Amino acid sequence: MRQAVSLLLLLALLLTGCAGGQADSSTSTDSSAGESSAQPVVYEADSSTEEAEEEPDEGSLYRLAAADPDTLLKILVVGNSFSVDSSEFLYEVATDAGYQVLVGNLNRSSTPLADHWGFAKNDEAVYNYRKNGDGSWEVLAKESATMSQALEDEDWDIILFQQQSYQAGVASTYRHGETSYVEKLADFAREHCSNEAVKIGWQMTWSLRECTERYYVKRFTGELDLYEKICAAVQSEVEDTGATDFIIATGTAIQNARSSYLGDTLDRDGKHLSYDLGRYLAAMSVASACGMDLSGVDKLDTSVSSKSQTTLSTLHLPLLRQCVADAEQTPYAITQQSETAPMLEQPELTVEAAENGQTLTWTAVEGATGYEVTDGTGEVLAALDAETTTCTVEAGTGRTKYQVVALGDDYLSSASSPWVYGER
Repeated sequence: MRQAVSLLLLLALLLTGCAGGQADSSTSTDSSAGESSAQPVVYEADSSTEEAEEEPDEGSLYRLAAADPDTLLKILVVGNSFSVDSSEFLYEVATDAGYQVLVGNLNRSSTPLADHWGFAKNDEAVYNYRKNGDGSWEVLAKESATMSQALEDEDWDIILFQQQSYQAGVASTYRHGETSYVEKLADFAREHCSNEAVKIGWQMTWSLRECTERYYVKRFTGELDLYEKICAAVQSEVEDTGATDFIIATGTAIQNARSSYLGDTLDRDGKHLSYDLGRYLAAMSVASACGMDLSGVDKLDTSVSSKSQTTLSTLHLPLLRQCVADAEQTPYAITQQSETAPMLEQPELTVEAAENGQTLTWTAVEGATGYEVTDGTGEVLAALDAETTTCTVEAGTGRTKYQVVALGDDYLSSASSPWVYGER
């Protein structure tokens, strides 16, 4: 009897253990299956309900990371007359694009790197210094500022250097023996700027269209030869040293534009940039390389400069943006621009009867330099300026229909209105 009871108890214990083991095994299996099947579901839910996190813009050697439109960006351009060209409209381009900027320009005419370094280390007061933080340039010193004064004047976010035009294409002028002027000036700027996060940039200047002076004739065969040697010098004496944080390919942007319908019209004397399109393109190149998005630029107003006083057609903006973008993509090679000159919009013409003639009125056309009124015989009845959009013509034989031609400049194609018949 006892044996039977013991056997029964033992059997009960064995059955209980097996059931428990099965339960644990089942639980473990379910948990494992739940984890493996849940992972894809979570992933799919995340991908469908949340946008993928954008990678931070870390910039590149030829363009800094995106600038913050809500933070004042302070940029100091150090150089000579070419630095004046490239910074003249930098405030206008930046603010038009939606950014807050303070632009400084420290310059001394015809000064090469060797002299800049000499003036810096000897603290010589030889520079012109001016700033633009509200749309107008304030002259702070005329040939009486030191480089250290300008560097210490503001907590600059960006400081730019460049070589003088006469020496930009000669690599040996960027150094003396083992001493790199680029490295010395970059170190000097960092030492005297209170902003420890300051970025040092190098502006690659443009080739000269007219290499006629004795210095050029001895060293270069022409515009393209000088351009190629500027590129080579910047690569070996700036990029390879790692002394600067980024390089602005302004010279390539200019060459890109020269390959377009603009042709060789971007300078005013064979060397310095034109007071309108040339300077504006250089400013766009600098602004973009400093991290600004140029898509918001919607005007070409150079009227703030006493030497220009013109507002250029915005029809040029797509080309200028493309020239800058291509220069950042291929900084040491020209990108042929295939766009043809933009055509002006057609003026809309209305004709009404007037005493002894017809009164013609038309819509103003952006970018037009003037208007011509012709009749059905092809005769030009009136040549008018860009501000005039109406005229009265006398009635005459054959004058049954009229047309107005909006005249373009060297860069824009003219456009004619449809023929409009006059009232008899």
